[in-house]
Amino acid sequence: MKKFAMVMSGAMLALSCAAHAQGDVIARAGDTSVTQADMTAFLQALSPDVRTRLAADPAKLDQVVRAKLATSAVLAEAHAKGWDKQAQVTALIDEARRDVILRSYLASVSAPPADYPSDADIQAAYDHNQTLFMQPHAVRLSQIYIATPAGADAATLDKARKRATDLARQARASGADFAALAKANSQETQSAANGGDMGFVPDGLLMPEIRKTVEGMKTGEVAGPVQTTAGFHVIKLTDTRAQSVRPLADVKEQLRAQLRQQREAQNAQAYMAKLAGPSAAPIDENALKKALAAVH
Repeated sequence: MKKFAMVMSGAMLALSCAAHAQGDVIARAGDTSVTQADMTAFLQALSPDVRTRLAADPAKLDQVVRAKLATSAVLAEAHAKGWDKQAQVTALIDEARRDVILRSYLASVSAPPADYPSDADIQAAYDHNQTLFMQPHAVRLSQIYIATPAGADAATLDKARKRATDLARQARASGADFAALAKANSQETQSAANGGDMGFVPDGLLMPEIRKTVEGMKTGEVAGPVQTTAGFHVIKLTDTRAQSVRPLADVKEQLRAQLRQQREAQNAQAYMAKLAGPSAAPIDENALKKALAAVH
């Protein structure tokens, strides 16, 4: 999220430069505009999954454009009024510049070798931290969901219950196609599109009423309707997964990234200690006390 915010800030700041305003104008407010070139550069800086989500959500993409336009307009107004020349603002800019230089340079001198960690290092970290890779007991459920509005009256609840009860009867009938029933009737659209399949759900994430029902079920069994605060659920238990340690293959790249990050942090600390640690930089305690006294 922090990286995303930095990318947003950098891209928006660039919009304030007139030389950057090239290509077709996508949006304009007064003398400020967002161009096709602006958006192309901004989108290229995002990760592929973020770009995909934005492409699939035109309303959200429009919000991004308007946010960029608004920020650019504010920046243009601030520059026009010389706000960036104020002492407190220039001090903050200088501090941010120093921080960027510091972090980027430290990263360059602290980066572990390209071949770190080795497969042996990863295996050792995996063996010593298996509790971190536990996946809890989980059940794979399919459901047919009939929703009830908050504060529904008795008549509304009774109507939903009767419908759910009838669907449960159909689902338990010999040769019943639970997936087809879910697609045609379930009011939870995401799982309905998958024939009611909700995938594996850890026990701790199940609604209490559903968890209690599932505890006594056998694989392939249909139960319900189960009433919750959200509505009525007809449930089919399709599979169970015992608590287990995730295989190394599943977490190897995660471990590799963590070990590199840890080693980089250790290298940075060692590098800074070498330049200004106790053995390299003596401190005049009297001068330090005078500095402290000057601000009291």
